Amino acid sequence: MGDTLLTLSIPALLLASGLCTVARTWWRRRHPAPPSPYTQQAARLAEGREQP
Repeated sequence: MGDTLLTLSIPALLLASGLCTVARTWWRRRHPAPPSPYTQQAARLAEGREQP
C-alpha cells in the first residue's frame, strides 16, 4: 500500500504544481502590478528633471 501511495503522489504533485502555475499566470494577466515609482523616478533623473 505504501508503494502505491508513493507512486500516485508524484503525478498528483505534478498536477497540483501545474494547476498552481496556471492559476498564478491567469491572475497576473488579469491583475497586473502597478508601475513602480522607482522606475518613474529613475526616468525623471535620466531626463535631468528635478523631483516635484
